[in-house]
Amino acid sequence: MIHLRSVRFLVATLVCMVSAQGVRAQHVETRFENAEVVYVEGNDVVVKLANGEVKQFEIPEGLRITIDGKDVTVHELTPGMKLNATVTTATPPRWVDTVEVIELGTVWKNVGNSLIIKTPEGENRMYRVPTGGKITVEGKEKTLDQLREGDKITATVVKTRSQMAVGSAAAFVPKALRTPARVGVLLIDEGAMPGEGSKPGETPGLWGTPAITILIIIVILLMTVLIVRALRRKRKA
Repeated sequence: MIHLRSVRFLVATLVCMVSAQGVRAQHVETRFENAEVVYVEGNDVVVKLANGEVKQFEIPEGLRITIDGKDVTVHELTPGMKLNATVTTATPPRWVDTVEVIELGTVWKNVGNSLIIKTPEGENRMYRVPTGGKITVEGKEKTLDQLREGDKITATVVKTRSQMAVGSAAAFVPKALRTPARVGVLLIDEGAMPGEGSKPGETPGLWGTPAITILIIIVILLMTVLIVRALRRKRKA
């Protein structure tokens, strides 16, 4: 009986740890000072910080941001706006590595909120289309589900990296980026592995804190040992 109580305690501890991390991940507050909005598409926003670094984040529907004493929604943001506010998002902002323009890419397939495009160089690439994003095809605006194979589109692609720390945070050094004028639809390239490029000193995700990760592994190992012992005793009995 004591072993069963121990197992239950360890399971409850593990669940609480994971739940606590999940709750924190649902509400991420980031303070922006003298940041400039450079791109907006649907619920996605790309801003340039005062030091030239660029970040991308998604603002949940209905959330209001205070700018110059006025509450606005993500749909009221426009390029060139100065952002001095604390922004609440569901996930941490992502660092932007590069911004590139794809001229007349060919739609190959769309799945969910993802779009696969064949570039003029013949390479297939998958991008995320921001929620509510509009795509212009032959002068007509379309939603993602209205696109058809073979459609030609032009897009400004923002390649990002997650801030979830998996591996060395020093492997990526954010730098000032050139942000060309937007052409076509804004697409998000999230191809980088989660955790690549975490900026030192920023809060990591669930698996990014070494102490938490080690503790979870220890709890799982202890659970396994106790369950095996309990099963052996039951067989002997």
